[in-house]
Amino acid sequence: MSPRSLTRRSMILTETVNGLTPILLLFSVFVTFRGHNAPGGGFAGGLVMGAAVILRYLASGPSGIRSLRIDPIVLIGSGLLLAVGVGVTSVAAGESFLESAIWKFDVPLIGDVKLVSSSLFDIGVHVLVVGVVMAILVAFVEADDEVARIEDAGQSPRPAPGGQQDDPQDDAQEAGQP
Repeated sequence: MSPRSLTRRSMILTETVNGLTPILLLFSVFVTFRGHNAPGGGFAGGLVMGAAVILRYLASGPSGIRSLRIDPIVLIGSGLLLAVGVGVTSVAAGESFLESAIWKFDVPLIGDVKLVSSSLFDIGVHVLVVGVVMAILVAFVEADDEVARIEDAGQSPRPAPGGQQDDPQDDAQEAGQP
């Protein structure tokens, strides 16, 4: 058993993250939808949600990232497709790229509801940013897993000074062996 698997998690951090995560997720959605009328938008909202994902990683460790149900690459592709799709749709309608359109609906019990195409663009950017943050965390976990596998195999995961790997043949020649 490697020392990495014996790392204990902070119960205080875990409980704090459990309380903060729903608040951060709601706030990220608010920032995303508020963005077309005020500062904020998909990028800022995506970063807030990405911060919630990072906090979850810090609280639960690599096992929390390994148990992801959504592939980050799928999120990146979906967000990019939605964001570009909104821009291309306005071009197809004869407007300039990312020209904003407004649709108004009368919803019973609620009243008038306004949907702006820039909101759909912001949602695409939001999903894209969350996917990028998750992909970075997955890369960190995979790199850490690789280091653990190398250490468990008894090899040194660190390169030699100067950034070059040691060559066993060079060591044998320096010692005067064939």
